Amino acid sequence: MLTLYQFDSCPFCWKVKALLNYTNQPYKTVEVTPFGMPELEFTEHKKVPVLKDGDQVITESAVIIEYINENYSKLVIDDDAKQWTAWVDSKLVHYLPPLIHPNIRTSFRNFALILQDGQFGWFKGKFIRLMGSFVMPRVATKMKLKHNIDDVEKEYLEAIDYWVNKGLAEKAFFGGSQPDFVDCSVFGVLRSSDQLGAVTLAKSHNAEFAKWYDACYPMMNG
Repeated sequence: MLTLYQFDSCPFCWKVKALLNYTNQPYKTVEVTPFGMPELEFTEHKKVPVLKDGDQVITESAVIIEYINENYSKLVIDDDAKQWTAWVDSKLVHYLPPLIHPNIRTSFRNFALILQDGQFGWFKGKFIRLMGSFVMPRVATKMKLKHNIDDVEKEYLEAIDYWVNKGLAEKAFFGGSQPDFVDCSVFGVLRSSDQLGAVTLAKSHNAEFAKWYDACYPMMNG
């Protein structure tokens, strides 16, 4: 069985899970400890997601997704789909950290939602929440600078509108009457922040997005 080493709040991990869930591929997940990552002792690659398929170890989300699709899911990916998945990775995903971790206070509150009860034990959970709430706002600030994000909420909602107007283009899904590879990628990235405000913001802003997201949810959430 496939094993996915993940952070449950990681958008790239959720891209993988959305594809696996939609195509009904059995897999199990291992939640990785953010500091130290002892669960990844079998590889020098210390970033999630990491996929194990038997003795084979696959790293980097784009490579993992390509591997899953070629060997298991087998969804059609044309040039247009490749352009949209590139947009997800180069544009859409970068709005999430500044939205979720704009400052220490908000980050601390959101980490209470990110960390599941009993996930790492009481002491380790408190430590991860505290350290994460200090680290992630700094990461978010660097991301804004790197990707020239000025007004994160405004630009994020513009990206949502772009997806609806140009991606969905009055269709139920990017794939037409049924979701395809691109729908899984967009849904997966956004699903990672489902309880953290970003999805609620997008759904309240654009009714067509809300309709699409709610249609994808039962098929891709797992």
